Amino acid sequence: MKQQKFKELITTKRLNLKPIKPSFDFANLLFNEISKNRDFFKFMPFALVKKPEEEYDFLVSGQQNAEAGKAVSYAMFLKETNEFVGMVSVHNVSWKRESGEFGAWVCKKFAHNGFATEGVKALEAYFFQMGFHKLSAKANVKNKASCGTLRKLGLKKDGLERDATFNKQMQEWETFAVFSKLSREYKK
Repeated sequence: MKQQKFKELITTKRLNLKPIKPSFDFANLLFNEISKNRDFFKFMPFALVKKPEEEYDFLVSGQQNAEAGKAVSYAMFLKETNEFVGMVSVHNVSWKRESGEFGAWVCKKFAHNGFATEGVKALEAYFFQMGFHKLSAKANVKNKASCGTLRKLGLKKDGLERDATFNKQMQEWETFAVFSKLSREYKK
C-alpha cells in the first residue's frame, strides 16, 4: 500500500478530530488535565509527566511521526463547544503490512460517555477505507473501561502480552490484552 497523507479533519456525530499541532498552550492544557487526575490516568504511561515542556516534546515527536507516516494523533473536541475531550491515535503504522495500533484516552470529566468509542470508531473507518488490512490495540487487563471499549467496537481478543512493561506509577508489571480487527470484519 502506498503511504498517504493523514486527514486534517475527521467528524463524528458529536466530535471534531483534528491532528495535534505542537503548541505550548496545548501542552499546558494536557499537563494540567493529567496533573490533576494522575490516579485516573494510572494505566497511561504519560501519567508520570512532570512538566509542560515534556508534553510539548511529546507533541513535537507526534507531529514528526505523523509527517513520516508512522503515526497520527487526533485531539477530540466537542462540536458544540469546541471543548477538548481527549485524544485518539493510530501508531506503529506500517504501510507495507497495512496495519496500525489504536490508542485513546478521554479527560476524566468526559469518561464513560462513549467518546473514546466514537473517536476510535471514526479512525477505524478512516483507516479501513484507506485500505488497511489490520488494526490492533492493547489495554492493561485491569483497565476494564478500555477493554470494554475494544470489545464494544468488535475487536477480537488475540491473547495476552504478559509482563509487557513496568508501570512506574502503579509499581507493577503490566499484562496487556491484545485485540485486533481485520478489514473483512469491519462493518460500515
